[in-house]
Amino acid sequence: MEPLARRLEAEGFCTLNIPYASSRRPLDRITREVREQVTEFAADQAVHFVTHSLGGIIARILIAESPPWRQGRLVMMAPPNAGSEIIDWISRKPLLRAVIGPAGRSLATDGVPGKLPALPPELEAIAIMGNRASIPFFTKLLESENDGIVSAERGKLAGLRGFSVVEADHTFIQIHPDAVRQTLAFLKNGPGALTSAGVH
Repeated sequence: MEPLARRLEAEGFCTLNIPYASSRRPLDRITREVREQVTEFAADQAVHFVTHSLGGIIARILIAESPPWRQGRLVMMAPPNAGSEIIDWISRKPLLRAVIGPAGRSLATDGVPGKLPALPPELEAIAIMGNRASIPFFTKLLESENDGIVSAERGKLAGLRGFSVVEADHTFIQIHPDAVRQTLAFLKNGPGALTSAGVH
């Protein structure tokens, strides 16, 4: 996410790039730590979230908890909003379950994503998905349009102000030129900027 953070800073945004140990820590602990860092960072400013993969689920959890900061816009890149077919498969493989860690295991189809409340009606949020699988190992588990890790359809969510698919794989979607362009347009100008940015 660092190249995207630098681009956002060049456009006048202040950024906080938060790493977390998703392979070792449970989702509730990660969410608590992210909440603490964002609260300290936010002060009295509105907070936009730009997330990748699991980060979109973390942001949705935080937003559902009525955080103390003023909520800005939300950009989710490659979020498993409807859960992950890959996690469903791994959950049936005892040796692999330990590798993905507790946070990853929570992303099953019947896991945390499907149990989260709807997006608040006032929240302006978009999802940007990828359709190129540079590592095709898991593609047989996914729908035809996918980024190698998440099916594009799994990113859809009621209440989104925009949804798009770009020619990017899961790992590097956050530096794909189209994804960056859409992110900047949306953060600066809201849903009204989406048509020219290629989001529908």
